[in-house]
Amino acid sequence: MGKDAQGSVVLNDEAQKKFDDCVAALTAMRWPDGPPKDTTFAEIEAFGHEVGRMLGRAVDEKLTTRHSEQFQHTCACPTCKTLCDLERAPVRQIQTSDGRVSLKEPLFHCSVCNRDFFPSACSTKD
Repeated sequence: MGKDAQGSVVLNDEAQKKFDDCVAALTAMRWPDGPPKDTTFAEIEAFGHEVGRMLGRAVDEKLTTRHSEQFQHTCACPTCKTLCDLERAPVRQIQTSDGRVSLKEPLFHCSVCNRDFFPSACSTKD
């Protein structure tokens, strides 16, 4: 996947095929025989936006989970610089512009300072 000159996402052939299949499945779920004659463009657009929000939330969750998996070792405490092990990765809900998203966020605990911190506060990563 890349970007074109305008900064728009460009899919490779395999991703485009999967995307087209996904669009076909979603539109068939809503309107198996296509939209009825009396369907307004506003109704079609509203469905498209809801699917877009659903996709946005799914991408947010997928990428933040993959990002979280990179923090599996140690991280220096931002206060005392002690190397701390990953404590746990709690899941929390946040509100995005597309709706609520579950984020798995790695959490480190410093036994010296008795504080928790997140990787964004790390000064050293393994």
